Amino acid sequence: MCKFGRLALAIFCGVFFLSFDARAFTQLDEIVTLKPRGEADNRYRYVEELLRKVLKKTGTNASVTQAASDYSRDRLLQELIVGENIQVIAEAPKPGWEEKLIPIRIPLRKGIQGFRLLLINKQDQKALAEVESLDDLMAFPTGSGSQWSTRTVMEEAGFEVITSEDYETLFRMLQLRRFVTFGRGVNEAFAEQASFSRKNPNLIVEETLCIYIPLPTYFFVSPAYPELAEKIEAGLLEMIEDGSFDEHFRAFHQDDLERANLANRKIFSLTNTNLSDETPFEQSDYWFDPASVGAVMTKDGS
Repeated sequence: MCKFGRLALAIFCGVFFLSFDARAFTQLDEIVTLKPRGEADNRYRYVEELLRKVLKKTGTNASVTQAASDYSRDRLLQELIVGENIQVIAEAPKPGWEEKLIPIRIPLRKGIQGFRLLLINKQDQKALAEVESLDDLMAFPTGSGSQWSTRTVMEEAGFEVITSEDYETLFRMLQLRRFVTFGRGVNEAFAEQASFSRKNPNLIVEETLCIYIPLPTYFFVSPAYPELAEKIEAGLLEMIEDGSFDEHFRAFHQDDLERANLANRKIFSLTNTNLSDETPFEQSDYWFDPASVGAVMTKDGS
């Protein structure tokens, strides 16, 4: 187990198990993960299939299923702490989550969701193509989920952020021009444009800009199942070692990275204060390297 996992498990064995009975994950016939937020929400297919492969690597026979209900972020945290209705999810770190759950600090998408392309209405492309600085871009209101970790990053940077709790409602709000830009990860933008342009023919992926927010996605495991966390981490490390992790990553994301054309975009970097000091930035092989596609990064806010 890597040092991040050992530290996390030590903390939880010493603290959380005072109030929770650790349960053997071998008692689980099904391992329950997050339910997508609507029929058009395909964001979790990559991590759900990755979880199945990870468990197979460790000889785990339990199936992976989706939760019966979708939850607000606050309710989801409470459900995960208890571990009865849902045991593991893949999400970006949020305040309190790394302390109250067991984080597996291996970025599941190599951080590419932190490269935020902008969904816009096509009539706004001309104005956005003239953006030269972060200040220029902040003149345009932007949309976000009200409980997304990126919302606080954008607000702290100085953006006017218009929010909704409902995923699909945000696309309707963009169509109605409640805001001008809607930042989506490289892994999300093109699929969402294809899906939601059926209702909004003006919906496009903006062509010239990108906002970079350091944004790992981790598996978070209920503290009721520390052995499950050990198995997931062991499976991920084995997949990284034998190359199957990168194979899975490329199968899902290579086309999107090529379409994103990051080398020809202005990329504005922001600081993510939601991340802990244990974020594994020193593990360069865990992260997508923008230099590999010729992308040039700015300093924070410059």
